Amino acid sequence: IAGRGAPEREGEDMGGSNAVDPQGGPKRRTRRNVNQNLGCVYCWATDAETGQPCTSRSAEGSNLPYCERHRREGDGAIQVLDHPEDHGVGKIVVANIDLPKGYKFVYWGKRCRWRGCKGEDRAMSFRPNGGVIDPTGCEGQQVQFMACPGPSERSNIKCTDVCFGKTYDTSLVGREIETSEPVKKNHQLLQWYGSKEWFESRGIPRTNVGTEAHPAPQRKKKLKSATEGGRKRKAKGQLKPEVGTSGQEHVKPEEDVMVQLTPKGLLVASDLLEVGGRPFEYSIHRLDRERRFAVSQAFPDLGSAEEVLAVPTFQCALGVDLNPEAGIPETLVQEEMNRLHMNIVMLESEVYSQLTARGFFCDSVDPLTGCSMHSRSGSRYSEVYSAHKLLGYQILEANGIRMIPMVVHPQFGTSGYPVTIFSTAPPDILHEVLQAATTQAALSVGSGSNLRTDELR
Repeated sequence: IAGRGAPEREGEDMGGSNAVDPQGGPKRRTRRNVNQNLGCVYCWATDAETGQPCTSRSAEGSNLPYCERHRREGDGAIQVLDHPEDHGVGKIVVANIDLPKGYKFVYWGKRCRWRGCKGEDRAMSFRPNGGVIDPTGCEGQQVQFMACPGPSERSNIKCTDVCFGKTYDTSLVGREIETSEPVKKNHQLLQWYGSKEWFESRGIPRTNVGTEAHPAPQRKKKLKSATEGGRKRKAKGQLKPEVGTSGQEHVKPEEDVMVQLTPKGLLVASDLLEVGGRPFEYSIHRLDRERRFAVSQAFPDLGSAEEVLAVPTFQCALGVDLNPEAGIPETLVQEEMNRLHMNIVMLESEVYSQLTARGFFCDSVDPLTGCSMHSRSGSRYSEVYSAHKLLGYQILEANGIRMIPMVVHPQFGTSGYPVTIFSTAPPDILHEVLQAATTQAALSVGSGSNLRTDELR
């Protein structure tokens, strides 16, 4: 999607309010669930004085869906401030009004090559082979000042694949970003910069940026006491596994309320990392008798090894919700899933090579088939049910459109891409190998990443 006047993405609600253009031409319409102009003919910004969508058209001949005034002054829905407590953080972006999930901005600037970019720390990737977007010196470009969430915080902004301008455009170009959750007035907008290496390479400590006056969204704690988890299970109904006709396990709740369970057998939980330009995390778990039996059925060559550890991994899709009901075009979802599959295969191959060279068993569940990647295949292994049992993640049940259930990651939602690795290696060796493989994968050239340290392909 390129240029001013580009249509909304497939699946966007088209039924908002209408307003007649006094100059004639297309009527101004607003989005159904977000108080913002629909399409790109009219300015996307909110008027700071009225708190309502701007009534002006986008600037003539511009790629960006902003009028001249708001491109110069910025969107009235947000403001840029100096961090009130930590000058090392620099500037922050704060909501002037309550922003709903899905409110759109454009990360815009001049298109240039990465190696010639003046503001490399704020540059964002553009179209494939189209260089990067450099916002340096662009008056009114507010979102370049969004802070990165600290260790106990999470981002509330995500980048999409919608771009404004052609691949080799000489005018100002942009890329769509949107709120991934509601943002209250005076709360900060946070964008994930990249893994901890981004900060380490610059000698910058990664710190929490939220303050009492301008809070930041907090990461959800994964661990809960066994007592608390037990009480919730008794109160709301235990989820019970069933076996479908495909041989895969799935979950059917006794009640409609999904239950957040306590992670089981947790030995190691990684920080939020990066693989191929996508946020990535893993954890290492011991298996109980039920899970151990399911693993032995999926991997017959595992035999009767005394202990096997499970490593559930999750990548976050870039700007794409993998839920079929989200309305994202199937071609975009498939392209992103191919990228995610390539990323995990690259990482898993390195882990497999290192561990088997040391004499340990290692295998993984192929996300395309649900069967083993390397050894003899047994029964299919359910990533969804496994994530529920090991991590306590909720499950989105199948319906008429979505023929399989989906796991709901506490941060990634239904944009999470799960793959589990299994090994007989001790936890310390397994963690060491995973760290090395993740670091190597993070250094590989990504595709379509919105992380600000991207190299061009």
